[in-house]
Amino acid sequence: MAGTARETVEQAYRLARRGQHLELRPLIAEDATWRPAKEGAWNPCRNAEQIVRTLVWRTHMNRMRPAETIELGDQVLLHLRGTRLARLGGRGFFFARLFQLVVVRDGKIVSMQDYPDRERAYAAAGLPL
Repeated sequence: MAGTARETVEQAYRLARRGQHLELRPLIAEDATWRPAKEGAWNPCRNAEQIVRTLVWRTHMNRMRPAETIELGDQVLLHLRGTRLARLGGRGFFFARLFQLVVVRDGKIVSMQDYPDRERAYAAAGLPL
């Protein structure tokens, strides 16, 4: 298991990109949740199995990966890059951007929340712009 929240999240994305769902599963808490950037973009994930499937799918189909990471104690704020992020609720004129706030407790991801822009993500994390 990874040490810091940032290491846990980076390891989760690395395993998802490789399609290693069996190794990814222990990094996700059983009752973890993942909420979309906008209602109706996709159904929220309500347990670890749904999160593992969605994360593996997103990293493959949308080539989604962290571009910038900010660790805030047990929270990690990610600026995600990839293709077709507008479908997932991302915003941007030429290239859609998507942000994510991930909460890690006891070495496991307990919640993930996507945000369409930096302003909302920073506000949720309690950071000034």
